[in-house]
Amino acid sequence: MFKNLFTRRNLIAISAAFFYGLVFILTGIALDADHAMMTKSNLIFKIGQAFHVGNLALGRTGLACIIVLGIYIFIFISLFIFEKRYAKINKLKTYSRRMVLIYVITLLLCLGLSVGFGFIIQGVDNAFNYFSYIGQTLFISLLVYLAGFGLVTAALLIIFNLINIDKPFKFGADEEQFEIDDETDVTEEFEQENEDANAEGAGGAGGAGGAGGAGGEGGNATLGNEALELDDRQRVFPGLSVIDMNYNGYRLDNLESSQLSLKELSTRFRNYLAKVEKLYYDEDTIRFFIAGLGTSHFSILEGLSGTGKSSLPRYFSKFVNASYLLLSVQTTWRDRSNLLGYFNDFSHTYTETELLLELYKANYDPDRIHMFVLDEMNISRVEYYFADFLSVLEGPVDTWKMKLMQLPYGFVPPVLLDDGYITIMPNTYFVGTANKDDSTFQIADKVYDRAITIDFTNRNPEFEPVGEYEPITLSSSRLDQLFADAKAKENNKLNDEDYQKLNKITSYIYEEFDLTFGNRIQNQMENLVPVFVACGGTKEAAIDFLLTRKVLAKLEGRFEDYVKGALRKLLILIDKTYGAHTLKRSEEAINRLIRRL
Repeated sequence: MFKNLFTRRNLIAISAAFFYGLVFILTGIALDADHAMMTKSNLIFKIGQAFHVGNLALGRTGLACIIVLGIYIFIFISLFIFEKRYAKINKLKTYSRRMVLIYVITLLLCLGLSVGFGFIIQGVDNAFNYFSYIGQTLFISLLVYLAGFGLVTAALLIIFNLINIDKPFKFGADEEQFEIDDETDVTEEFEQENEDANAEGAGGAGGAGGAGGAGGEGGNATLGNEALELDDRQRVFPGLSVIDMNYNGYRLDNLESSQLSLKELSTRFRNYLAKVEKLYYDEDTIRFFIAGLGTSHFSILEGLSGTGKSSLPRYFSKFVNASYLLLSVQTTWRDRSNLLGYFNDFSHTYTETELLLELYKANYDPDRIHMFVLDEMNISRVEYYFADFLSVLEGPVDTWKMKLMQLPYGFVPPVLLDDGYITIMPNTYFVGTANKDDSTFQIADKVYDRAITIDFTNRNPEFEPVGEYEPITLSSSRLDQLFADAKAKENNKLNDEDYQKLNKITSYIYEEFDLTFGNRIQNQMENLVPVFVACGGTKEAAIDFLLTRKVLAKLEGRFEDYVKGALRKLLILIDKTYGAHTLKRSEEAINRLIRRL
């Protein structure tokens, strides 16, 4: 935490405050009319005489007062700088009422201690001379300090310009850049308007192919030819550079997190939704949502409009004090450039997106949960624009990187953009909402296989919550620890008997319908079941959920003659294996399929 308080700017300001404290003390010594350390012929005393000050004589006690006050001036400025930095780290407004009150308290405390010391050694009777002495010292020391600062600045300017005397002068660079940026905006709008008309996705998407590192050697070749024009990362990546400056290149430390268990978290979140947001979900929906986060970093909330799909991740983020970004998917989205942006060959800048900026912020704030919601994700083809994310998120966490562009030699990128790659941090979760109507595309099986999908079929009845419901702060590290503890607990895992029962069902499905229960689904089950149980659910409910979503859902659209009879036999087998109405979701799904045949 403390290391993040120190930045280059802060250290420069603190050093300047230290030098002013020294100037203040030396000025006080020089202005004392009868002090033996300096004669009345010193320059500062003469400056004081020019302003009709400096005729007081307080002796050693006055010197002590000036030294203490100089020290407290330095302390106050340092504390003020650290307090502002603390506010920025914790995402507080630096001049909010709360922070201004802190600044004022700090100032009054430093003044009180320093002035109080002066009263003690000078006495009340000598208060007028004491305050006159302080006022004179403050006035003359500021003049001396500003004069010295001006001389040093002038000297540095002379030295710097002598060193760079043969190099071009760029005083008007900001105005030129503003004009270029205006032209860039027009170019980007033109490209966006023509993107649909281009059969090969040229323009913006074509630029993205070269920039994305996946394709387009033409894009990379352009970068190589124009390497000299990419010498300013603030121009190429303006948004990422601003984030670097806001965080001063330092990652934030871990958050102070709530210590609730997964069961307490599920119950309290459900109570919060009902009590505060007037939204009502059944217990298993909340448990599956949280367990889904512990199974995959990509979830799909699917169902009818108005059933609370978008509200669930939004209010979960609010409840746990997480970062949240809603992305409204557009029908024109075809590749990842719509999510991560692309390099513009005309302006030689990278067109940054909201998602890119938030993913970059997640690198600076690694202990905060970051939730990204793709609203109405199937209004365009998910397997097109989200394909790269699906591939990355399926690999080991240390390989969660995506290349934005091939950087030219000698180009200095933003601090956390390693060799042109953006890192997808493990504190990030993607949630897609999908409606089922004629205006949307069917989501491909390969997308469903990699996600945890929750169905929203109807609205739940209202209920009166019992227990605590106040929001909490839940850190990413604490959530990961809760998931790890749940998966490590033997009682939460599937045992041999559970696997034997499940194998009876999956073997029959494979023999009759040629649908396999693959390794991916097996891994998801091994992760989801323990977390779901830790949230307060049962193993049978978790098995029922995965069997319905991962296997039975693939029988949609099967109309062969044997299917209806095989489904009835499957229904009987499930009842015999688990007991009647134990796997309610599976039974309902099978009966629904039978009715359609």
